[in-house]
Amino acid sequence: MKKLYTFIVASLLSMSTFAQAPEMMSYQAVVRDAADNLVASSPVGMQISILQGSPSGTASYVETHTTTSNQNGLVSIEIGNGTLVSGDFPTIDWANGPYFVKTETDPTGGANYTITGTSQLLSVPYALHAMNSDSWYLDADTTYTDHHVDINSKRMHLEGSNFTDFIISNNATGDPNIWLRDVDSSITWRIHNDQSRDNILSIRPWTDYSEFGGTTWSGLNLDPFSIDTAGRVSVGNGVNFKQAFNVYHPDSSFINIETSGNNEAGLVMSELGGARGARIMVEGTTTNNLIFQVKDDLGEYVDVMHMPYFPGSDIGNVGIGTDSPARKLHINDVMRLEPRAAAPANPSKGDIYMDDTTNKLMVYDGTIWQACW
Repeated sequence: MKKLYTFIVASLLSMSTFAQAPEMMSYQAVVRDAADNLVASSPVGMQISILQGSPSGTASYVETHTTTSNQNGLVSIEIGNGTLVSGDFPTIDWANGPYFVKTETDPTGGANYTITGTSQLLSVPYALHAMNSDSWYLDADTTYTDHHVDINSKRMHLEGSNFTDFIISNNATGDPNIWLRDVDSSITWRIHNDQSRDNILSIRPWTDYSEFGGTTWSGLNLDPFSIDTAGRVSVGNGVNFKQAFNVYHPDSSFINIETSGNNEAGLVMSELGGARGARIMVEGTTTNNLIFQVKDDLGEYVDVMHMPYFPGSDIGNVGIGTDSPARKLHINDVMRLEPRAAAPANPSKGDIYMDDTTNKLMVYDGTIWQACW
């Protein structure tokens, strides 16, 4: 009568060429004969059964192996990688145990199993259990869990040698979200992909925050900031994306561009690459003017119009060709009035036009048009 001494290495194999985690566990057994001699360097046939509940329980999985013992009588196999008889190893519910491994052995290498042994799996391989539970499991280079995750630290650091991704996805109808919450504040900021509004990216403050969710938003009944799938940005309105950049407020609406000290601040408008463009800027170092500029052929900004905002006596003056306008309209160059064939209708006192017939500059005195010379 031969004897079989077994032990189980409850660990996953580290190598796998598949997308999923290796769904196997290593099993080793030492085969000895009735005289306690090793059955060394001999063919060995084995049948492995995973029994649920008790040593005589229902077989959840059965497979066979044909292997060869080494010089020490040791046979090594991978449970889950044999010839399938019944069951499905990856779908075993390891949490619904206990489970037992039943080994049947033919020391001649065939299927005439004369040696039988049963051992309880006291510690289920972690990753095998995790893949069929709500715990963590590893698939290739990705770790999964169906649990809520609480990171009780000051930071979470993601680092990679190439692209590093932090992905939040949802395979149902709900929105993937990131919630930013200060426990001392009644406001929680929500960043989410709003599927009900064509998958726009929405950033909005919420109140009535629960552990993982919120029920009402705070303040505006619209998004403080949102981006649609065409790349258009909306501030204060996440519904009507009319232009590339949209600003809305139910009261008066302004865009505030501010700098410190006497630095410049403004708005630049240019084509892609910046070859042509214009800008409106506040210059606070020398002229204290609101300046309208365009780019010349050399790519340099040149002044088109100045409007002083300091000192007070010059406020409201407009300068063309000068940065120090002394009148409401101060032109430091030639001004052209396009001639017209007839006087404009419904004139007011002080109106001026260039007459194309008389070639004279005409001024309306409140009653009739008068030639300037």
